[in-house]
Amino acid sequence: MKITFILPHLRISGGVKALLEYANRLTLLGAETLIVIPEKGLKWYRVLESISRSRKGPISIDPESIDWFPNKVPILRIPAVKDSTIPNSDVLIASSWETVHMAEKLSPKKGRKFYFVQHYETLWTRKKKEAEKTYQMDFEKIAISDWLQSILLEKFSQQSKVLVTPVDDKQFIQTEKSWNSTPKVCLMHHDYDWKGYNDGIESVRQSFDQNPNFQLTVFGEKIKDPSSLLQNAGFDFEYFYRPTGNAIRDLFFNCDIYLCPSWYEGLGMPAMEAMASRCGLVTTDTGGSRNYAIHDQTALVSAPKDTKALSKNLSNLIENLELRKKLSANGFNKIKEFNWDNNCRQLMEVFEKSPENK
Repeated sequence: MKITFILPHLRISGGVKALLEYANRLTLLGAETLIVIPEKGLKWYRVLESISRSRKGPISIDPESIDWFPNKVPILRIPAVKDSTIPNSDVLIASSWETVHMAEKLSPKKGRKFYFVQHYETLWTRKKKEAEKTYQMDFEKIAISDWLQSILLEKFSQQSKVLVTPVDDKQFIQTEKSWNSTPKVCLMHHDYDWKGYNDGIESVRQSFDQNPNFQLTVFGEKIKDPSSLLQNAGFDFEYFYRPTGNAIRDLFFNCDIYLCPSWYEGLGMPAMEAMASRCGLVTTDTGGSRNYAIHDQTALVSAPKDTKALSKNLSNLIENLELRKKLSANGFNKIKEFNWDNNCRQLMEVFEKSPENK
């Protein structure tokens, strides 16, 4: 079976990582997979460069050129998504509203069209109407959380299959946990407002006022020099720029609590990876988190944008080691319910089933 993945880019992101993982694992199951990356649009004054690229056509890229993921699948960079640049295949997978628009008019020879819905992008993209249209297009849809499946059904009357993205058990699963005498809290920095970084910092500030006996660790890939982050926060914290592979694994292993202040997430892989690393989870109800964050069982959950409630939960977990151990154990077991082998097997079954019997 030939499977083509159209990805919007190859930068670090949970969605791109998940589909790279699928592409590589499906290859091990005997599929012939290909990753296609469209060229970004060029400025008007670089028209000649655009014409030159178009004439060159598709360009093969070294599969191992992705420095943050151990990819082995062939990569094809194309000047535009059209029948002449996309090889024929059995299955064509689009992965974002932009790539769905690109793939919509492709010939059926390019593959049976699937839409991996990894977020409700209407919530945050500037081109909301364009994103909204994609959820009604004639693609077979796979949602990565129950929340997204509900949105597709309730807002667009669209059926979908749920495949919750698993954690890489070889990288993150930790069988034992050593707790720090001074608890370490981990928070991701991002420049998207809806990721809630500022809410997270405010909740940490409020928790420091209640109990200064903990440390904050921040990681991110948007800012290399954390000086501005430290200045805006008004307190010191440890910062890691663009940790990948063993670095992000060790970061989670060495922390006690993961703090997720997002307003919404299609699923939320960093929180799941931290849970697999046996961190206690303090999170907002992001929608996608409902598949793994159950209040007072696997996590402490509060409403988005409510920094007081988020801080209260954070302080509670900082001060209560027994609760931390309980959430850590339950959260770890919950994350283990999601399995890559099972997901890939189910995905292949979907691909092999005729459209009439889907």
